[in-house]
This record gives sequence, structure tokens and C-alpha cells, in this order.
Amino acid sequence: MHIHIVGIAGSMTAPLALALKKQGYQVTGSDQDKIYPPFSIQLKNALIPINKIEINSRIDLAIIGSSYKAFDRTRKEFVRIKQQKIPYISATKYVAKNVVKNNSVIVAGSYGKTTITAATAFCLKKHGLDPSFMFGGESKNKLPSLYFGASNWSVVEGDESINGQDTMAKFLYYPVKYLIITSANWEHRDSYQNEAENLRAFEKLIKKVPKDGLIVYNPRNKKLRQIIKSAQAPTITYQATKHPISLLGQYNRQNLGAVETLCQHLNLPTATTIAALKNFKGIKRRLEIVNQNQDYLFIDDFAQSPERITTALKSIKKHFPNRNLKIFYESHASFMQHRELLKKLATALKDVDEVVIFKLKFNPDPKQRLTAADYLKNIPKSLYIPLSKDLLAHYQKTLKKGDILVHFSSGGAEGLDTFQKIINLKTRHV
Repeated sequence: MHIHIVGIAGSMTAPLALALKKQGYQVTGSDQDKIYPPFSIQLKNALIPINKIEINSRIDLAIIGSSYKAFDRTRKEFVRIKQQKIPYISATKYVAKNVVKNNSVIVAGSYGKTTITAATAFCLKKHGLDPSFMFGGESKNKLPSLYFGASNWSVVEGDESINGQDTMAKFLYYPVKYLIITSANWEHRDSYQNEAENLRAFEKLIKKVPKDGLIVYNPRNKKLRQIIKSAQAPTITYQATKHPISLLGQYNRQNLGAVETLCQHLNLPTATTIAALKNFKGIKRRLEIVNQNQDYLFIDDFAQSPERITTALKSIKKHFPNRNLKIFYESHASFMQHRELLKKLATALKDVDEVVIFKLKFNPDPKQRLTAADYLKNIPKSLYIPLSKDLLAHYQKTLKKGDILVHFSSGGAEGLDTFQKIINLKTRHV
């Protein structure tokens, strides 16, 4: 069977392509001209052709990724797929039909869900349950991001965004029996016009959990406390695990505490759960120490929102007190293109020693457009350095022994490459 994936280089579609190829399908795909690691490397190594296949009747099924509207090529391909009456399905619906099982664990929330999903999948595997699973990150335990298991268990990261062919929050497409939910903050501002609309999506998810299911939720999140009463399923709170773990930060203790709570409810052997959580190494680019020596410490983190950045910095300061803390910030996330979040970002970064803002994305909406001047006006001790070569020169001169440099970015090959060059520059002689 030949499956063609339109928008193949996304966080859902690339892992799906790799998993389908392992199952023996002929897989091809299309995307923008330039795609980035890790997906570009993974798809190439799997020998999956990208942007090389003409749309024709030999394609048995087309899977339409959420990003297909973003690029001219993929928009035109979708038109041709419909014209030629090729069967098609959205990536979200494909996952709902083929990954999600009867014993479905959905992990949702505006933060922490990737780590919790991967940890839950890792834990259930250690318990011998062989779950199907999907999460939007790269596991440091070498789990694939998407896997088709042989059991009736599944663990899926449930995103509240609405894009591509989705007409409602992604997590509302997924059948759910067990729900782990961390928060209900308004993060996807391109999906919801206001906070109330965003909260209604989370409330619908909570109401979907059946009476014989379970909701494990974070009692520290104010928005969740507002809507959890609408549940028909039993609800229990989670706290930070007290057992040894390998991840930085109190919030990761809370993340793994959520997994521990679910496993306890499922009556899985406690010793196996504790051992699994201890051996869980986390997700790449989630408060990841990428290089450390006696002089410097370099940390890469996916955080973009003020809340996530505040939590990450709190954890770093607790583990490494009395060290200079410098930030290399890339504003990639669409929700960070909104002016009202800039003041919150400034508050999140107020106690660091320096903030360098890298190249800004252009926002076509003049009402929301943020310029370098806006960042510099609001964020104390900030610099705008949009060129990689200038950034390298800056850190060559200013990064001193004992400094911690944290890279906050949710994407962009140039920024990741520049960060690695900074590390090489400051550590090659050590």
C-alpha cells in the first residue's frame, strides 16, 4: 500500500511516516523545500522520498498534515488529491483511528505534556503492556516518537491547537479513558479568539472521560480548578514524586509524579514504576544540559512562553546558585507574536544577567507586530543581535568562566546551529 503524507516534516507526520515505513508501507511525502533536523535526517535515513512524487491514482491513501496550508506545493497537492479522488484523511484522524486504543491515555495541558507522555509510554513498556504511543519530541531513552504496539493500551500527547483540516482541538478527536492534564492556559492564540474559548475546549475534553475512566490533574493550575468540577469521571490530583529521578527541576518531579499517580491507580507494581521513572532520561531540548565543564554550562530548552521560561529559570537557579545566567532567546512560537505577552516575558527574564534576542520573525499583522525596539524597551539588559556571525563574536568576547548560557527556542535550524557553534567556540580548548 502506497501512503503519501502531505506536510510530512511535522512533529506528528514525520514520526508517523517513520512508523508506517517500519510496518512495510511504501511511504512518500511532500513539504516545503527546506526541512530541518531532526526530521530531515530521520526521513532521509529511512529512505522516504520527499517532494519527488507526482500526485496520481497509484497513491492508495493520502494523509494530510496540519501544516499543509502553509506552503504552495502542499496546498496544490491537496487540490490534486481531491480532483483525482484519492482517499485522504487528516493526520489527527489517522492517529485517532490507528494509534489510540481502548485503554487510551491522553496527556493534555499547556505545558509538560511531551515529557509526561514519553514517561508514561516508557513506564507502561517497562510494565510489559506494549502500548501504542505518540509524543512530539525526541526521547533520550531512544523511544520512537510514534509506535504501533500490539496491546489494547495507548498513550498519546493531546494538543489543543486547531489547524490544517482540524475543526476542533486535536485532543477532542481522540477517544480517552484515562486523562492526565497539567494546565488549561491560553497558549494557542492563533486557534482561540479568547481565553474563554480556549477553556471550553479543555472542559469538553474533561467531560469526554467516561465514568469508568480517571482524570489525573494538577491542583496547582487555577484554570483547571475552575473546570474540573464538570468531570463525570473520578478525579485525583498529582504531586511531585519523592523518588530519585534524573531530570532537572521541581516541575519535572511534578511531571513524573503524574505518571506515578496513574500507575498507582492502575495497580501496576510500584517497584517497577519507581525504577522506570528513575531511568527515564527525558526529552531532548527540554531543560537539556547539552555541554558542561569546569568553566561553562550550556542548556537548551524548548520553552517560549513566559510561564515556561519562569519555571525553567527557577529550576536552573536552584541547581546552580550564584552563577551568572545569560539567555539566548529566539521568538519562534506564533503565540509570542502577541504584544500583551511581551510584558510577561520581560517579567520572566527580569533577574537574568543578559538577554540576547536573535532574529525576529515578521508578523504581517501590524497591530500585533513586535519589533526589536519593542523587545529592547521592555526587557532589561537586552540586546538585539540578528546575525549569527555577530552573535558568535559577542559571546566570544563576553561569555566568562562560570557563566550559564540558556538557549530558549522552539525551532529554527539556524539558531540551533549557532548555539552549537557558540559551545564549540568556548569549549574546544578546555
